[in-house]
Amino acid sequence: MHLILLGALCSTLPYALSADTAGGGIAGLVVAARLSEDPRVTVAVIEAGAHYVDEPLIDTPEQFGQAIGNPKFDWNFVTAPQSGLDNSVVSYPRGKMLGGSSGINFMAWDRASVKEYDAWQELGAKGWNWETLLPYLKKVETVSAPTSSQLFPGATEIPEATFDEYHGRAGPLQASYNIFYTNVTTPYVETVNGLGIPTKSDPYRGNGTGIFNTELTIDRTQNPGKRTYAANTYYRGDKPNLTVFLATQATKLNFASHSSTGHLRATGVNVVAVNATGINGTITARKEVLLAAGSIQSPQLLELSGIGNKTILESLGIKTLVDLPGVGENLQDHTLLAQDFEMHDDIFTYDELRNNATYLAEQEAEYFANGTGIFASASFALTFPTVKSVVSSEVLASLRDKAAQLVASPGISALTKAQYKLQSDWLVGDDVAYLEYIMFPTGGRTAVTPTPGSVYITIWVGMMHPFGRGSVHINSSNPFVQPIIDPRYLGNDVDTQLALESTKFVRKITESEPLASYVVGPHEPSANVTSDDDWLKYIKTFLGTIYHPMGTAAMLPRQVGGVVDPATLKVYGTTNLRVVDASVIPMLLGTHPQASIYAIAERAADMIKGLV
Repeated sequence: MHLILLGALCSTLPYALSADTAGGGIAGLVVAARLSEDPRVTVAVIEAGAHYVDEPLIDTPEQFGQAIGNPKFDWNFVTAPQSGLDNSVVSYPRGKMLGGSSGINFMAWDRASVKEYDAWQELGAKGWNWETLLPYLKKVETVSAPTSSQLFPGATEIPEATFDEYHGRAGPLQASYNIFYTNVTTPYVETVNGLGIPTKSDPYRGNGTGIFNTELTIDRTQNPGKRTYAANTYYRGDKPNLTVFLATQATKLNFASHSSTGHLRATGVNVVAVNATGINGTITARKEVLLAAGSIQSPQLLELSGIGNKTILESLGIKTLVDLPGVGENLQDHTLLAQDFEMHDDIFTYDELRNNATYLAEQEAEYFANGTGIFASASFALTFPTVKSVVSSEVLASLRDKAAQLVASPGISALTKAQYKLQSDWLVGDDVAYLEYIMFPTGGRTAVTPTPGSVYITIWVGMMHPFGRGSVHINSSNPFVQPIIDPRYLGNDVDTQLALESTKFVRKITESEPLASYVVGPHEPSANVTSDDDWLKYIKTFLGTIYHPMGTAAMLPRQVGGVVDPATLKVYGTTNLRVVDASVIPMLLGTHPQASIYAIAERAADMIKGLV
């Protein structure tokens, strides 16, 4: 075999191969698919989880999120106690299956703004920017322009020629707009508009701010009504030169010294079977190793293999092969916090599935027969506002001052200082999304159980560009021990104040017309939560993650904390080990990142082919 790809903390076979890559999620399957287009190249993908076919918890859009926490599909990681959250421990799901987290995520298919992609190059990732990624964002997808019935209030139809300039028509990934909406969507959008957040007709052109109808990874043509993700698009079954090995976990990368450069040459991978269908042994690579295990497990496997911060490795008895302190650092993540509100019962929500057994049966029958109806939908309304759209001028000035203090903090790295300067500009800007609000018309997503017969909406709020910088590091040489994940949520004054103000804004939305006329009142938290102290207690109790970790093997110059060379994605100090996944993203994006990760992997495949 000429190439092997190992699944998300996955593993290998007792065969000699030309190259190894760890990652059976988005990036691993994209690279495997593209490299195996050449019949002379033989590819193996190794995955610790299973390949799920016709699995309702994965395929059915309305059931999004229900696979999270289920050990069949999820690694079920948790964070270290978070000092900014009164030492709470936060659940940290990652997909444990072929397709990785693309099989358990919320299916949002969107993009960040031009400035955010261009920031990668400003920080040192030469060649990585909006202009170079746009062709690959288009290459991934097949999508059609929204119809007039799919436009949110305030949006205008997009001419086909304009749409084609920024969207793909022939990619493996089928994206679409919802075919089912509730009658709360229009008053919600109009209310958000009235609060100063405009509707964006096409946020995919490089300005991802505003409220808009978001594309979702739901197939409407080939497999109607089903989730479309890495495992059912880029992987279509074994080909003669592409083999997938499941239930096998990588535990260590093996190296030899390259005779001419003195750098390490990856020679193979040690692997362990997860169950009786997996593989034990060592695989030998004759050419390359590609690591695509994600932002948590790629740095974990690097450190287990002797690449990382020398102090950390030697404290665990691991011989340091490459002293690379950037490994596992620079962890950035989006936060998420839910509130729900009881609605008057003339509002139709997804709670009808819970409250009306006849309707539930009818919708199940329609979905299984035609792939249509409520089960084929996830009727989100996503809003990505700037900070100035949400807070007063006085609060904005306070946030700006606090950000300036962080920029001037002694002891922060040059990379963090450069990132903070960019974030400080975006904090007061007009064209970078700093927050996200997700309205979903149902209850049952908070800690308080819905009342039978009642109807609700849930509004989540998340911070897209928190100033917190965390880390992922091993605390054991045992590869089956979870690494220490420390996102450092609310570890600074900017994030704490912004979390407070953005959370209170949710209540403001529901108290503003026209939406207010449909709202009975707050359900969780209750209407008794009014003071800043009350809100902070709620935030620190329930704030979590929207599951978007990035940055822990950044593609940046080595001297500023980079782990991989942006020109090749090869790990510094090695000749043939690349990382291709979200861990290489040097700075967080104000969007759901899956489309960008697909695009990174597409560009990486062209790099490996020598086309970039």
